[in-house]
Amino acid sequence: MVEEYLPGREFTVGIVGNGESAEVVGVMEVVCKGSDSYGYKTKENYKILASYNRVSNVEYNKCSEIALKVWKVLGACDGGRVDLRIDKFGQINFMEINPLAGLNPVNSDLPILAAMQGIDYSELLNIIIDASLQRHGILQTKKVFQ
Repeated sequence: MVEEYLPGREFTVGIVGNGESAEVVGVMEVVCKGSDSYGYKTKENYKILASYNRVSNVEYNKCSEIALKVWKVLGACDGGRVDLRIDKFGQINFMEINPLAGLNPVNSDLPILAAMQGIDYSELLNIIIDASLQRHGILQTKKVFQ
């Protein structure tokens, strides 16, 4: 497989829910220190090798729109992440989806970006569990974020 290199900034978008009820938990920019690769080693040592930054409202809205479209088109469910990166023309591109994102409370991106939005770990887990229960018809669908 051959892909075009995307040289610009990288974002990750946390999403919870299913179908039309899916919602964005938060958006953060991932900045690697000394490397352009946000792989396992960088994630495990993110306090030294990376920083996670809040984004402007414009970037938040653009990233959210793209990520939600990807989430819905691919039929992802319950909770996960969509990773985006800016190309050489300044356009935001879908890079990958993590429909079963890591949930380590210390070093997984979804809990980290949720915490940046004031959502603690247990609340995040409850939101994801509720989304699963809704998907299976056990719990009535409700909006998580007003």
